[in-house]
Amino acid sequence: MEEGEHTAIVPSKRLVTNAKRKSEPKSSRKGEPSFFMSEGMKRLSTPWSVASIRARQIDPMALPAGIILDAAAGSGIQLIAFSKILKRPALGVEIDQDVAKLCAANMFLNSEGDVQRSLDRVLVGDGCSAESAVSTYWSSLREAGIRAHPPVAMLHIDPARPRDAQNHSLDEMEPDIKSVLKGWSSHLQTGPKGPAVLLDLSPRLDSVQRAMIDGILETTFPGASWTWEWLSRGGGRVDRLSVWVGSLSSDSPNRCIRVGRKRVISSIEGRGSGANSTSFGSVMEIPRDAYLTIVDPVLIESGLQSSWHGKAITSGTGSSWVRTEGRRPLLIHTDEISDDDDVRGFVVATGRIVQHRLSPPELNTIDQVASSVARQGISNITLRCNLDPEIHPTLQRRITRELKGSEGTKGFMVDMEIERPSGAQKLYVVCKE
Repeated sequence: MEEGEHTAIVPSKRLVTNAKRKSEPKSSRKGEPSFFMSEGMKRLSTPWSVASIRARQIDPMALPAGIILDAAAGSGIQLIAFSKILKRPALGVEIDQDVAKLCAANMFLNSEGDVQRSLDRVLVGDGCSAESAVSTYWSSLREAGIRAHPPVAMLHIDPARPRDAQNHSLDEMEPDIKSVLKGWSSHLQTGPKGPAVLLDLSPRLDSVQRAMIDGILETTFPGASWTWEWLSRGGGRVDRLSVWVGSLSSDSPNRCIRVGRKRVISSIEGRGSGANSTSFGSVMEIPRDAYLTIVDPVLIESGLQSSWHGKAITSGTGSSWVRTEGRRPLLIHTDEISDDDDVRGFVVATGRIVQHRLSPPELNTIDQVASSVARQGISNITLRCNLDPEIHPTLQRRITRELKGSEGTKGFMVDMEIERPSGAQKLYVVCKE
């Protein structure tokens, strides 16, 4: 196949049979669809839980007419989720022929009970070469006796990134985002808010890289709006970063969501802004009976901590950000936070301060720590502080065992820094949930 050319693969039972000769399709979780995966595909594929949640975020009525296109389809999981949930035909483009065949097998494997799938195809070739891809797709339909020339309703692209890189830049992504958008821009149907485009990007992109994406979108789709979305699965990091363009955008430039296994738990939208943290000079400045709340870092990364704070803290309540970086952003406040679902959904833990400790829990003192927190009415404590990763799990098991049989409620321990004249000092704070 020459550069810029494509070949079409029709999803079929034969492809499924051939794929089964090498491996059986597997489901990541009970109740989820099964897919054929090579080891490389497993690393790059979007989990079905995230893929299906994403698809449900899209209003089918907001999409123009036509098919859903994935210009770097890979295993096809995200494309299949869009196609099944939005009830649209699917077209995937994948440069690796072996991966493309498994993608087509996955499409057929998961088509049972769906509407007619005769328009589904996977094209082997470069996702940037739109003219060749469209021509090959329509030719494949004609060869199957289908006269339709379906337009592209929505474009999705999730480019491959280097493995294990600490930071990602746009020029490391394949296929090239700018080339894909430029190539397909004239083939996209346009709705009232512009074309429907979803870019799946590395959560490690910094503000400069995001500004470069903004520039690409401004020149490719003049007049269109878009929404940046930061997604968390609750593991103390940003799991996904994406841009929802045109018909897929909301009324706000930034959105952060926290998801569970099957649904969006919480969502906040707004305009991003920075957050300033407060330094404390002594233990006395961190009063007992105040409250500490650990929030999901997705709030800080998206710049929407102020939008969340406005809902979380009622008028007249004193509050300060203690920490606005890392895995455990920390807010101190005088009264409990709101019970609003979109507020509580971004809370990792919240509780009343009952104890200050000047030294971390250690193996030779863990029984004393357990006895001390038990006297505060805590029967189960989670160590949510930076400890030596070699012994952290052991410390957690030991203190859980020591507290077994105690009466009380749950609690947690966090660490924070106090800026003393002699230098920074760690303080370990015990909170009762």
